[in-house]
Amino acid sequence: MWDWELLKNNSGKHQFHIISSYKNEDFQYTHSISQGTHEDEFVLHNHALYELEYYLNGDVTYVVDGVSYHMEPGSLLMIAPTVPHKLFINSDTSFERHIIYVSHAGNQSSLAELANECMPILENRRVGSVYYSPQATVCIESLMKQIDTCSSAENKRMKDLAPYFAQSILASLEILAHTQKPTQYSIGEDRTMDTVKEYLSRNLSKDISLQEIANHFNLSKDYCNRLFHKNTGMSIMQYVKYNRILFARQLLSDGVNASEAADRAGFHDYSSFYRAYRAITGRTPSDDYQIAESEGTSGLSNIRF
Repeated sequence: MWDWELLKNNSGKHQFHIISSYKNEDFQYTHSISQGTHEDEFVLHNHALYELEYYLNGDVTYVVDGVSYHMEPGSLLMIAPTVPHKLFINSDTSFERHIIYVSHAGNQSSLAELANECMPILENRRVGSVYYSPQATVCIESLMKQIDTCSSAENKRMKDLAPYFAQSILASLEILAHTQKPTQYSIGEDRTMDTVKEYLSRNLSKDISLQEIANHFNLSKDYCNRLFHKNTGMSIMQYVKYNRILFARQLLSDGVNASEAADRAGFHDYSSFYRAYRAITGRTPSDDYQIAESEGTSGLSNIRF
């Protein structure tokens, strides 16, 4: 699983267990059960992916664009790329969910097109996140069970049906977007910064300076950085480093060695990569690579923070 919900400063003892999963170049699906406490502090983050969360049980809250969503069994939350969000665990009750990530940057697939159409235009602006109550998502429940069944199947033909159900889920959600107003939704205060974050996500591994970023958006360097910090809680270059580490960590989970992962993530000095990786994840790149090698490509998903 793409681990976008990194715990901050190694806090808590969050555990993550995968029931079933499926991944290709366009999307990743995971059925997971997590165990944690309110002491677990997660990082405010965003990414170049559409994120769909369908909850089965638990006591958690997502804050997206300043809007709080308390997840109920059968409720569904979808978050657009570059939109900042954060997970809060309200109690020590385990929480179970279906998660679908759809690639955004460079993805021309029909799945990505469906995901984009699931985000309706309200108040004359495209929303950053939508939340539907359990009453509104009854049509999606059986589809989630089907993609779960396919993803856990040992039979390859059965497993290869998973993308079809991912399309059906997003098609059903698009119908909801065109026929029913979301139970709750968010519209960010500053879409200029969303555009900046999307630009950074698309150019994550390139050598890029704060001045170049500011020039690209015709903003002064200080003003651009100040707005970005207000929007995300990070400076622009902190954000770039953090997301490069997340990308490198995903490469490690796919079996890429640490040196190549560092280079592909935009770190051309391995010692700088090593220090940043350890500061953000609390582990070393070789630790995570060895876990991925010993447990297969899903190994990093089971790491206990």
